[in-house]
Amino acid sequence: MITSLFFCLLMIGSLELLLVEGLNPPNIKPFHFSGDLREGLRTAVICVIVDGDRPFDFKWFKDADPLLQEKGHFSIQIINEFTSILNIERLNAESNGNYTCRVTNSVGSDEKSDVLMMKGEIHFTESRNGTHL
Repeated sequence: MITSLFFCLLMIGSLELLLVEGLNPPNIKPFHFSGDLREGLRTAVICVIVDGDRPFDFKWFKDADPLLQEKGHFSIQIINEFTSILNIERLNAESNGNYTCRVTNSVGSDEKSDVLMMKGEIHFTESRNGTHL
């Protein structure tokens, strides 16, 4: 009886291994923010899955924290099952940071990141003792 039970479990385990073996984890194409961003502009980056098996789950992060659409001037769109867009509607000082797209499926995950760093403007003010930044 124990031998039959062991053989049955071994067969079930082999079947599960065969089913999972054919699946591929997601592979994301790198994305990059434009280098000439400044406060008041808008921008977007696209997260595209170039390889892997469905279904996929997209998640966006800023500085390792999940992006929640109700907090901030941005939106996340799922264009199709392989593409998600992060739109930042109005850049401000809080927009600077490390943005990550993470995609998972039943056998793995992949993530790509890029840093958004706006170009700043230097403002000079006059004082009695000289010029200050």
